[in-house]
Amino acid sequence: MKVSRGRFERLAEAALADIPRQFRDLIVDLEISVKAVPGPEAGRWRGSKNLLGLYQGLQRADMLSPYSGSHEPARITLYQRNIESLCRDEDELSRQIHITLRHELAHHFGFSDRDLRKKWPDGA
Repeated sequence: MKVSRGRFERLAEAALADIPRQFRDLIVDLEISVKAVPGPEAGRWRGSKNLLGLYQGLQRADMLSPYSGSHEPARITLYQRNIESLCRDEDELSRQIHITLRHELAHHFGFSDRDLRKKWPDGA
């Protein structure tokens, strides 16, 4: 299943809008972007066909700490081609974007991959 970059971004915007307001209101200094595939920003996962999203930067609590000093915004990158490769239709694509975005937002809120596997196995 493939869609245009614009359509993918609109699905990602809809996924963000579907996050409950009480969590969206807690997001601090975060950029969300879309790339076709993992590049240099993904480090050892560069070129991986399995990496669906990536969280980079400080976690929310660290950003709000009076000791954090200045920092760049955190970033979530969604990898369009990798997400699309798991999906047969736009409904599946929308669901996978939702899951991936929620997973990466959980990192913003301080959850590790290990925490997520224990507390939310179908989204980790």
